[in-house]
Amino acid sequence: MNAAVLYSALTAAACAAPGPRARISEETRVLDTYPFSEPNPVPALATDRRLYPYHTFEGYAATSEPREWKVVRMENDLIEVFVLPEVGGKVWGAVVKETGHEFIYRNEVMKFRDIALRGPWTSGGLEFNFGVIGHTPATATPVDYLVRENADGSVSTIVGATDLPSRTPWRVEIRLPPDRAAFETRVLWYNPTPLEQPYYNWMTAAAFARDDLELFVPGNAYLEHSGRARPWPEDEEGRFLPLYRNNAFEGHKSYHVVGALNDFFGGYYHDEGYGWGHWAPHEEMPGRKMWLWALSRAGGIWEDLLTDTDGQYIEFQAGRLHVQYSPGADRNPISQAGFDPLSASRWTETWFPLEGTGGLTDASPHGAMHVEREDGRLQVVVNAFGAAADTVKAWSDGEQVGARAVAMEALEPAVVEFDVAPESRWQVSVAGLGLEACSNAEEPGLDGVCGFGAEPSVSRSFETNSEAWDALPATDRLVFEARELARGRRYADAGTLYERALAAEPWNRKALLGLAALALRSARYEEGLAHARRVLQLDTYDPEANFLAGNLYLALGRRADALDSFGWASRSVAFRAAARLRLADLALAEGDPVEAHRHAALALDHDRVSIPAREVLAIAARLEGDEAGAARVLAKLLELDPLNHFALAERYLSAQGEGSESGGGTGSVAAAIDLTTSMRSEYPEQTLLELAVGYANRGLPDDAARLLDLADEVGGGPVAAAWLAFLRGDAEMLSAGTDPDFAFPYRAETLPVLRRAAAEDSHWVWRYLLGLNLWALDRDAEAAEVLTSLGDEPDYGPVYAARAHLTEAMGGDPGPDFRRALEMDPNHRLLRVSLIRHLQEAGRWAEALGVSGQGRGLFPDDFNLDLLHVRGLIHAGDHAEAIQILENTHVLPSENSGEAHRLYEFAHVGAALDELDAGNRAAARGHLEDALLWPESLGQGRPFDPDELLVRFLLGALSGGLPGGTPPSPDEAEAAALRVHLEALSDATSPTAVIERALLRRALAVTGNPGR
Repeated sequence: MNAAVLYSALTAAACAAPGPRARISEETRVLDTYPFSEPNPVPALATDRRLYPYHTFEGYAATSEPREWKVVRMENDLIEVFVLPEVGGKVWGAVVKETGHEFIYRNEVMKFRDIALRGPWTSGGLEFNFGVIGHTPATATPVDYLVRENADGSVSTIVGATDLPSRTPWRVEIRLPPDRAAFETRVLWYNPTPLEQPYYNWMTAAAFARDDLELFVPGNAYLEHSGRARPWPEDEEGRFLPLYRNNAFEGHKSYHVVGALNDFFGGYYHDEGYGWGHWAPHEEMPGRKMWLWALSRAGGIWEDLLTDTDGQYIEFQAGRLHVQYSPGADRNPISQAGFDPLSASRWTETWFPLEGTGGLTDASPHGAMHVEREDGRLQVVVNAFGAAADTVKAWSDGEQVGARAVAMEALEPAVVEFDVAPESRWQVSVAGLGLEACSNAEEPGLDGVCGFGAEPSVSRSFETNSEAWDALPATDRLVFEARELARGRRYADAGTLYERALAAEPWNRKALLGLAALALRSARYEEGLAHARRVLQLDTYDPEANFLAGNLYLALGRRADALDSFGWASRSVAFRAAARLRLADLALAEGDPVEAHRHAALALDHDRVSIPAREVLAIAARLEGDEAGAARVLAKLLELDPLNHFALAERYLSAQGEGSESGGGTGSVAAAIDLTTSMRSEYPEQTLLELAVGYANRGLPDDAARLLDLADEVGGGPVAAAWLAFLRGDAEMLSAGTDPDFAFPYRAETLPVLRRAAAEDSHWVWRYLLGLNLWALDRDAEAAEVLTSLGDEPDYGPVYAARAHLTEAMGGDPGPDFRRALEMDPNHRLLRVSLIRHLQEAGRWAEALGVSGQGRGLFPDDFNLDLLHVRGLIHAGDHAEAIQILENTHVLPSENSGEAHRLYEFAHVGAALDELDAGNRAAARGHLEDALLWPESLGQGRPFDPDELLVRFLLGALSGGLPGGTPPSPDEAEAAALRVHLEALSDATSPTAVIERALLRRALAVTGNPGR
């Protein structure tokens, strides 16, 4: 390959053009940081399969320390934007230079707390979430990035990573124009796998939470996470929800606003005269969510937990779907979404400030406008994001009433007024800025929205006919629920439902295809092929069945059948590009670059964004010796995806081919450095391995091996060592990779690699990794068999903890393995916590209390161990010691902290019952009054309406009792409610439920109301 051609392609965008230019720089800032630590070596399979192969972090600091952080600063003469490539690539904040107003809230401390699925998360800024649900796994860790000056005078910071479980890369270009008071996020997210993957994306920005804040989110309803529709902007109680201060009721708020056909939303601070907003085409980003912490202390405490001096915040979130879906009891049309195989998504969003507009009625990429009518006057305030000259026009009942020419400077409010009839329908247009507003006074949530064709709303229903679900055949319901589970990355549960559907209807097409796809995912290829072939017996042309069959044939090495199946699938529009890509891969594996080029080019005809198609074209050009052609393809690839590591891998492989037989030439060394140093994310070893596996899948094992020769430069590890030994056919290479720490294999392609390693090398680590890989592919019984074969051979505690969790999930006794894990490493806090939890859940309270007591001695400042120990003390009836420990415990968000206040309440209720048994009613009352308090040192604030039934029942009973030792007189309604609650807990087995059940029984008994 001609290196000069590639270099030219990479740097062309940096060529200067006349006119204004934005600036970009990288700097190091020292910020007060509350760090996270303690990466958990026990695989996440044990707690949440959706996350694997990521690990969690379990350590969080209560005090700060100064730490250095890399910051990318982007600025023009109007605004500044700051990016944190070491913290998920998030926008740290965005500020209007002249006023200092933050239109993206910037948290001046890095206060990491255990909030995300993996744990660490810090508030503020604009984060990019891809994957399955919640904050993206990379939200607190380094990502790949580069900075760039563009030919048009703009500057860009491009950040990205790969969502490992789905193997889908995401990229976000944060682009600041040279002369506009707004910035863009340009997104590319693609699925390079032949499987449907979960589709979840939300771009989450933060803004200050203040009493004068009004949200401008057009719509006539909002959706809860379950999809249940509720009224907007006024709720059922008549509260105008867009006013922040009107949300002082109930808990945290998630408003997914729907119903309007518009492209923007935002917020405005009326007292301070500024605001913020987001714009994107409705068809690209229909999701608009507002997140508010509860206005009680239950939410207010998070200001202290997440910030030091910057104050409370809200989040305004833009999404590719209507709602961040979490299934609930409400039956409605909202569902999970799927990412089509071998497809890509691209979109662009604009984030902007408002200055002096008074609100937000419409927005575009070029400006924003607010319109208010008071009696017969219509006031229009326009913010242009750059210097502009335009004409503001107004109509009243269809008659134009004025046109005012205005010259606008960026963010300087241009105010224009018109006379209109008081009850007329008005319309305002600023055509050059793409702004338009229309009155809809009869629908307050849509006022100002012009929509499309004079229709401001859409008629899409978010309710399902109450009879619809029950009217569906039972198998259809099972198949639908199975699909939902699969799209939520709960594949084993999905398989169970598909099997039930198939048992009822053995030839159900959707159930057969669902099981075939799950079998392909879990490397059970013969089983999957049997399902796909049954569908093809029903319809030989079925495109989805042919596409699945082709992939299954390919995995089994039956290439002729694979080619035939992909050929039929390619006739369908739905699978045309994907099937052509698989045909291209087949051609490469057969050593036919010409045919590979033909299929890849046809794939591009149907999907011009296809990254895999261009990868095939680049490989084919290299194999044919077409250096110029390869350079052209790679230049286009880097234009689409500037962080694309494949392009640098091709450069490295080309340089190896041009150098000596050993591949050690100067060009090869430089290309190797370029490739490995581009891998800046948290998992560079996974980046390299994914590249190598991709080449192996295309029948290029030598190329894969050459890439894995670089593994030690990016962290190495036993999985890479096993792959290299597999590709080179050299079992002696396995001896270099026997450290299991944080080695988490998960790819279907790695299964035969680890099987061979386990067969060729006797070290236990290969069987352990094989067991993990089987477990990751939902082959639990096989995984358990492999892990059981390890016996007591491993000298690594997490092996036993992992095996314990799998044993427990399969209904066995995990106790011996949990104990063995701690025996291997008595000073490992996380292994101790796992054992304590198991012992409490198994009802072995005395043993658990001993283990937690020892742990508190080893880790005297650990609040998690304190809470687990307190739980054991309450169960044992030692309420006084439990109370004393809680008085000196400072709790941060964690897996255990959610029950901190309940333990506090239970300890005081238990102590009150002890005092009642001893006849000390005054002391009992004191404990009950303490139980109503919410000491925030326990990490929770008081909600508006806490559940205080048990405590107030006992207080009421004490108040109704007569002097002289007569029994207390309880409230009968409260007693009945407690009995109902006790009945609901009758079958509960969680440790906290066991404690609560015992306290309820005591409380009812002491008041003369015994419960079951």
